[in-house]
Amino acid sequence: MSQEQRETGVGATPGQTSVTSDLVDTRRFQRAGSLLREVVFELDAAGRLLLTCRAWERLVGTSAEAWKGRALVDLFHPEDRDQARALLRTALSRVDSPARLELRLACGPQPRWVEVSATGDPERLGGVLGTLVDVTARRLAEEAATTRERYLGAMVEVQRRLLEPESAGDQYNAILEPLGRVAGASRAYVFEFHRDGSGRILQSQRAEWAAPGVSRELENPETQAAPVDESFRLHQLEELRRGEAVQGMPEAFGDGIAPVLMAQGIRSLLVLPLTVHGELFGFIGFDNCDEARAWSHVEVKLLSGAAGALSLALEQHTTDALRLRTETALRRTEAGFHLLIEGFPDPVVVHTTDGMLLSVNPAMARYLGYQDPAELLGRHLLGLVRREDQEVARRHLEEAQDGGLAARSHEVPLVRRDGQVVSADLVTLGVLFDGVPARVTVARDFTERKHMQAQLMLGDRLASMGMLAAGIAHELNNPLSYVLSNLEFLHRALGPLPRPLGADELLEYQQVLEDAREGSERMRQIVRQLKVFSRVDDAHDEPVDLHRVLDSVTQMAASEIRPRARLVKQYGDVPAVRGNEGKLFQVFLNLVINAAHAIPEGLTDTHEIRLISRVDAEGRVVVDVRDTGRGIAPEHLRRIFDPFFTTKAPGQGTGLGLSICDTIVRALGGSISVESTPGHGATFHVALHAAGRPARVS
Repeated sequence: MSQEQRETGVGATPGQTSVTSDLVDTRRFQRAGSLLREVVFELDAAGRLLLTCRAWERLVGTSAEAWKGRALVDLFHPEDRDQARALLRTALSRVDSPARLELRLACGPQPRWVEVSATGDPERLGGVLGTLVDVTARRLAEEAATTRERYLGAMVEVQRRLLEPESAGDQYNAILEPLGRVAGASRAYVFEFHRDGSGRILQSQRAEWAAPGVSRELENPETQAAPVDESFRLHQLEELRRGEAVQGMPEAFGDGIAPVLMAQGIRSLLVLPLTVHGELFGFIGFDNCDEARAWSHVEVKLLSGAAGALSLALEQHTTDALRLRTETALRRTEAGFHLLIEGFPDPVVVHTTDGMLLSVNPAMARYLGYQDPAELLGRHLLGLVRREDQEVARRHLEEAQDGGLAARSHEVPLVRRDGQVVSADLVTLGVLFDGVPARVTVARDFTERKHMQAQLMLGDRLASMGMLAAGIAHELNNPLSYVLSNLEFLHRALGPLPRPLGADELLEYQQVLEDAREGSERMRQIVRQLKVFSRVDDAHDEPVDLHRVLDSVTQMAASEIRPRARLVKQYGDVPAVRGNEGKLFQVFLNLVINAAHAIPEGLTDTHEIRLISRVDAEGRVVVDVRDTGRGIAPEHLRRIFDPFFTTKAPGQGTGLGLSICDTIVRALGGSISVESTPGHGATFHVALHAAGRPARVS
């Protein structure tokens, strides 16, 4: 019998034909499987492995031959095997659509995750066909994003508490609990530095939070008036003075404090410096009494941000107290007024009621980058303000009445001599200057605080990108798989040596290349969307095709939408809008993801997310993002765009998303609003100006 007869069964007896056919099917199965990165497998009615491909060994670490005849559930972690058995039972009744589940493998020291897809085998009663796809990288990315979002949520809560007026007298205890919990610490505490009669620097504990079951040490006399040079080693003190964190086990610290730390059950600790007006004021510390683990670089960086926020709050507290005393002195007497202004540590100007500068103290001159305060005399106060902010500054000045109370503070950007913009909080008081009604304005620098808030917002954006990138890894996997499969097929079919090709072969290979090109184009589009979303281009506005933005958003958010709802696009004939593609991408991505999260998973047939574009009566381009989710409670509607407001559980959101959307849209001269009825979904309306039309800033 020829080789062709042996492989095809021609000329064989019926029994031989059946065996030969099975052999050919097995070879085809294995050849097809060798082209894939996924593991393809077939099970018998008892759930034992019959067939698989070469990728099995790469994934499992054991040859396929060694696994033949063994139960597939043995491949998985013992805690996941019941789920695996249930999946295989479900697969028997689902021939058309596979059952899917993510499970842990039992092999290896580090946890590895696979997505198992399985269906019943129509050719073999009780048999199962399926695939295994390694999703470990995506799972680890999701866990990292969750950890980062949890820390960012705590940082936002710390910032919110520090900004509350009632926290001024208890700033330490207001923030220690959220920081201690998110850091996984046993204790969180604050020590302040002070000097004894001889000038030696001592440290004393001022506040403490302790986890349940952990002893409190605030009243321990050993935590009060301890010499700093005996608590820290010299290089540690130098690091703290440079603003750097110090961490380690108790024995790594000073000989005078190490026994005290060990007696408190501390196995490792982290110390972050607190700096007030450029001097080391004390530190915020975290104890771990469970294990001697180090805090990661990301954790230390985020916790250092909280320590910086506390340092700024301490500076502000002392500055506010000084301002209050100064305002009282200004009202009490005009004597020494010039001297008081000159020596005031904050930037101060005295001006006429209509804004002409009469006196400028040295602190204001330095703040605005001038050598001599006289360079500013005779100028108008509004000339120090950006044109777009002058109306806000004018309203602030009008609030101050002669001899009245100080006008409420306004945050106003000021322009330095070199063109740099600094953010200042202005407080203005009506006074008599040389016997003439005038105004005195005190400026408080908010630049550093705004920079820190911007970092929090950027961190929130990066956390969202991490969450989406994890989902997009799955979206990239499909086109990547068939691109690699098609290229592998061409590589094998063409062989190492050139040969003439027939017309049918050329047609087939052309189709294979076309499929690979389509897959590559799909991957290029996904990468472009990530690039657009990550681009920070705040200054560049241009005509933007909203439909292209919406299509990119829905592709990127597909992994969030698909398990929850149908996506419906109802696009109208609308012009391009004036804006920034990256910013608009962020706006609609936030809205679409929020819409998806308002719908529970598993109810795709009964829920939808609808995107509608239209032109309103005023000629503005409007996009409606409508969902059929749980809706928004009436008491939350009025606060939905407030910074840091969220109805999500702790660790699941920072409350910045909708606030950022509102800020971006208003900066473009547009508006954003919401309508909702609890239980009947919500609709967000985003109205933007068409490209070429003048903006009307509200």
